[in-house]
Amino acid sequence: MQIIGKTVKAAAVATLVTFAGLLPAGLAQAAPTDKPRVAAAMPGIEVPSDDQLVALADRAMRAFMTSVREKSMQTLWNHISPRFQEKYSVAQLNEAFRDFFTLPITGDPLAGKMPIFSTDPQIQAGGNLVVDGFYATTPSRLSFHLVFGMEGRSWKLLGINVSAKPVSEPVPSQSSSEPAGDLRPL
Repeated sequence: MQIIGKTVKAAAVATLVTFAGLLPAGLAQAAPTDKPRVAAAMPGIEVPSDDQLVALADRAMRAFMTSVREKSMQTLWNHISPRFQEKYSVAQLNEAFRDFFTLPITGDPLAGKMPIFSTDPQIQAGGNLVVDGFYATTPSRLSFHLVFGMEGRSWKLLGINVSAKPVSEPVPSQSSSEPAGDLRPL
């Protein structure tokens, strides 16, 4: 299935908080394991198992893609953390990701696909889980940078950065002519 059929002018990135060192999505996939890993940056908080990470990233990105197909970020807004909902309205999410709404999407571009992690997930000093990766979609690769925070006993989406770049182009820069959107936790 095709996710992107034409080039679109770059989206204005809604940068709400600065993260140091955003890592580009690469080509390597983390080897699956169900053993929890203890994060050095935040003692007592463990990185979820690979199966749990796949489920977290996949649910977030499927909510994002549903929102893109519906041309409204309401589905994504319903999926994000209540803390994130208090800070950002559906209208603000629509503005941040508006250029994705112009993409010609046929069917479900993520059908039968799973996220591929480009780096090991990390727990930041503040306790947030950071996950970087992509989906092997064509003709453009859908890359993501997701931030989750522990709320109660579960991880909730606090920040999202998504870009779509032709497979033949390098992934690192957000300065291409493909859509990009970014909302980060406060």
